Amino acid sequence: MTRALALLAALVATTGVLRAQGSDDCANAQVINGVGSFPWDNTAATKDGPNDCDGQPARKDVWFKWQAPGNGAYIIQDCGTSTIASRIVVYDDQACPVSAPPIMCGSTGCPGMGTRFSFPTVMGQDYLIRIGSRIFGESGTGTFDIQLDPCSVATDDPFEDNDFCPDAIQIVDGFYPNMWTAKADNDWFLLDVADGATLTVNFVFTHANGDIDVFLYDACDGTTLDSSISGDDDEDIAWTNNTGACLTTVMEVQIWPPDENGDCNNYDMTVTGSSPAGTCNPSIGNNYCGPANPNSTGLPGIIAGNGSVLVADNNVTLT
Repeated sequence: MTRALALLAALVATTGVLRAQGSDDCANAQVINGVGSFPWDNTAATKDGPNDCDGQPARKDVWFKWQAPGNGAYIIQDCGTSTIASRIVVYDDQACPVSAPPIMCGSTGCPGMGTRFSFPTVMGQDYLIRIGSRIFGESGTGTFDIQLDPCSVATDDPFEDNDFCPDAIQIVDGFYPNMWTAKADNDWFLLDVADGATLTVNFVFTHANGDIDVFLYDACDGTTLDSSISGDDDEDIAWTNNTGACLTTVMEVQIWPPDENGDCNNYDMTVTGSSPAGTCNPSIGNNYCGPANPNSTGLPGIIAGNGSVLVADNNVTLT
C-alpha cells in the first residue's frame, strides 16, 4: 500500500499540469509550471477581462498563472487541439482585474482553427494566461501548449540587418552557408543580372524545421519575376533577364507565415549567373577620406556614395 501511494503521489506530481482546467476568475488563476500541454475548459466560465486584444475580448475566459523557466521567448498555441475558435491573451502578472495592456494576444496563427504566437519572457517572472472564445456564446474544451521559441535563441547570419526591402544587401555569385530567416525577420538581397543572363539561386534546408519560400522581384513593391514556394525541402530560383537591359533584382527569403513547424530556419544558398555588384548602377565616383579613425564600435567610419550616374534620376545617397 505504501509503495502504491508513493507511485500515486509521483504520478500526481509529474502530471499535475495535465489536470489543470483554468479558473473562471483572474484573481484565482490556476497555477501551472514548466513547458508542455495544459487542458482548459470554458464551458461554465464567464467573462472576467477587458476587451484589450485589438479591441476584442476573450469571451467566457479561463485564467492560468505561469512562471517562465527561462529568458527569451516562448510559443503558446492550441493548433488543432480545441473544439472552438479560441482567443489567447498573455499579461505580465498583476492585480486583478487586469489594467495594464497585454504582452501579446491573438486568435489566429494556425493552418486551421486555433491560436499560435510567441511572447517574450524573463526567467522566474509570473505571467497571466487568459484563454477563451473568439465567437460570442461559444464554449468548449481544449489544450494549449507552451514551448521554448527556438527563434529567440538562434544566431542570425552576418547579412543583418536586411529585414526589409529598403535594407536589402547586395550579393554576387558564391556559396553562402548557414543563413537564417524567421517569420518576423525576412532576408532581402539585391542581385545584378546582365541582359540575357540567367540568374540561378539554390536553397538547401530541412522543411520540417520551417517552410522557406523565395520570391524574386524587379524592384521593391515591384513585379514578381520568379518564385519558389514548394512544400518540401529546398527551393530554386531560375530567371533569365530578357528585359533588354541590366536589372538589379530584389530577392526575398521568408518562412511561410501559416507554417506551424517552425518560425525560423537555417539555409545554405548558392548563387550563379549574377553580375558584379554595381554593374547595373555604376558607381557615381570614388570614396574619399576613408577609412577614418576607428569609432566607438572599433571599426573605421567610411563615407560612400550610391545612386545613378544620371543627374536626371535624382537619387544620389551618401552613407
